[in-house]
Amino acid sequence: MAKLNVRWRLVRTRIGRMLIGALAVLVLGGHGVEAASLGQDSEAEELMGRGHTPNPELFPPQSHPHGRSMETWAENWWRWVLSVPAAENPFLSLTSDCSAGQSGPVFNIPPSPVGSHNVTRSCTVEQGKAVAVTLSSVLNDYPCPDPTFQPAPGQSLLDFLLAGAVAGNGDIAEIDVTLDGEPLEDLLLYHFASHDLFFFKGDLSLQPTADSCITGGFQPAVVDSYFILFKPPRPGHHTITRRIVTTKGVVTGPNSTEIEVVREH
Repeated sequence: MAKLNVRWRLVRTRIGRMLIGALAVLVLGGHGVEAASLGQDSEAEELMGRGHTPNPELFPPQSHPHGRSMETWAENWWRWVLSVPAAENPFLSLTSDCSAGQSGPVFNIPPSPVGSHNVTRSCTVEQGKAVAVTLSSVLNDYPCPDPTFQPAPGQSLLDFLLAGAVAGNGDIAEIDVTLDGEPLEDLLLYHFASHDLFFFKGDLSLQPTADSCITGGFQPAVVDSYFILFKPPRPGHHTITRRIVTTKGVVTGPNSTEIEVVREH
């Protein structure tokens, strides 16, 4: 299980007996957890239905950029970051090339270190690519070395993993993001959870540093993510800043990503 808290605070969480106990409680109210997420989606749909588009720079929560849901793009962010070998993975180092392992119509922005403040990193993005920013996210994958990390009798693997992901990402109270100094609005509406298991193939070199559950082959996972996808920015220089506050008052950021959008050759 891996957690990336908003504004680029990365927290590695081992799933032990205490968390498994918590999962059992969450499973009993599993539908309630999902309903809360669906309630946010319904609120977003209502706002969009009234013509409320507070963030024209972003793809709306209910949109399907390039034919894929925002949930899928949030999952793809993890597919990307867990596929890049540790030696060059920008998930692990501010000096690694942001473009490592990147392809396709979306450019994924890597995170900053755990509990960091006033951190700046730079990325070069080709013109025409959307820009994906994971603000706070928990990935829960399977299997893991802990032999007790198993669904309860009669519980599906999806429900088991999703309960952990939702609980792990349930402490976000405030998200502040700016693009070129202009604040974005209603970012708590950009909250997505897997509706089904997805499969990823992690690089084995990430086992010691990012996710001890990585097997090196295709394995199932789920995510719970606060995630935004910027429409392709115009050529030139752009700055994205992020700041996140949890329900316990823990603040991460502000941190910045300096983006240089270059024209295709």
